[in-house]
Amino acid sequence: MAELVLRKIEAGLCTLTLNRPEKLNALSVATFRELAAHLDAITPEDVGCVLLNAMGRSFCAGHDLDGIAGGSEGRDVGHYETRVIERLATLPMPVVAAVRGHCLTGGLEFALAADVIIASDTAKFADTHAKWDLVPIWGLSQRLPRRVGIAKAQEMMFASRTYSGAEAAAMGLANMCVPDADLDAEAARYCGDVLANSWRAVRAMKTLIADTDTMTLRAGIAWELHHSEGRGPEMEERLARIRKK
Repeated sequence: MAELVLRKIEAGLCTLTLNRPEKLNALSVATFRELAAHLDAITPEDVGCVLLNAMGRSFCAGHDLDGIAGGSEGRDVGHYETRVIERLATLPMPVVAAVRGHCLTGGLEFALAADVIIASDTAKFADTHAKWDLVPIWGLSQRLPRRVGIAKAQEMMFASRTYSGAEAAAMGLANMCVPDADLDAEAARYCGDVLANSWRAVRAMKTLIADTDTMTLRAGIAWELHHSEGRGPEMEERLARIRKK
């Protein structure tokens, strides 16, 4: 039986690839169990960036509705899936999602676990929970408003409309939109830029952002002043390399 999630770790980049193209990479309990096992293998010492992508023409068409309709995925399982998404979202290193084709509902929740979303011009983003009389339990009602603002999140959630990659970039859901033929190269290039920086500094900045998420500007600045890790052991070496150039 083919793996539902593929993992490759190379030169500090961990690539996690959804591998269910015949189902448009719809998410099942089995997919989450494999994803959780792959997350166990990610360590800050070996991995400086995580890339989420998918086989085939679609990133993820959402939660496998056959499992919900058939009753095989109860509330306890839903809680398990939520915990896996949260583990992904709170990895200490940056997480990048490369999205082409469908990114719908549960697939959107999966993508929102990433810190940076790079969209193809073929991407189709939508939240269709309401269409199926469902309410999010994987974090969409919290992460989507924080990413695009409450008004735009409500627009998406209430009407179940579909948005292109360009529209997603315009509203801040995606960080950028590129031609489909360039998506993989652009994702690799961005991850390479992240990996070229200090892994320690990037992780520390991600932590600062998370720790101050609900603070006022004044409180956040005070927190940064007293909790920033500041200079790291690589600083002198990195400055010396610049001087040589």
